[in-house]
Amino acid sequence: MRQKRAKTYRKLMALYSTTFGFRQPYQVLIDSEMCKHSVSANTDLVKQLSTVLHGEVKPMITQCCIHELYLQGKTHQGSVDLAKMFERRKCNHREPIPGDECLKSVVGETNKHRYVIASQSQPLRSKLRAIPAVPLVHINRAVMVLEPPSDKTLQTKSMRKRRLSH
Repeated sequence: MRQKRAKTYRKLMALYSTTFGFRQPYQVLIDSEMCKHSVSANTDLVKQLSTVLHGEVKPMITQCCIHELYLQGKTHQGSVDLAKMFERRKCNHREPIPGDECLKSVVGETNKHRYVIASQSQPLRSKLRAIPAVPLVHINRAVMVLEPPSDKTLQTKSMRKRRLSH
């Protein structure tokens, strides 16, 4: 990883740690598209995540996302095997729903369980930017990218800072 990018990511994770209480091991919710992309690019997903987040990671996947991978058929068996190695996060959906909706419901309105979201889905990432304190990770070409904090996250940070100073 380039030094400038590494420094930026270290500062970002420090912001999430000090302001919102994130701590290691970081709980990373991974979607089915990220698993498929990782297998097709032949990369070590967990190692890359720990490098980008500068700490230990605890990869997690929801039951709905695993079901989505099963529906892809035998061609994506490697993705299913990768997903089975991750810890299961109970999503409490009786019937499997699309992965994006499932991840959004697990994060909730405030991300109280402090999840980092690793997703290739652009619509999901844009929805999650409206929620403060949600670090987003995606893969661009062959590089894993930690997105800069959303405007909502920066607003929440400044409000907390202002509240502490008064």
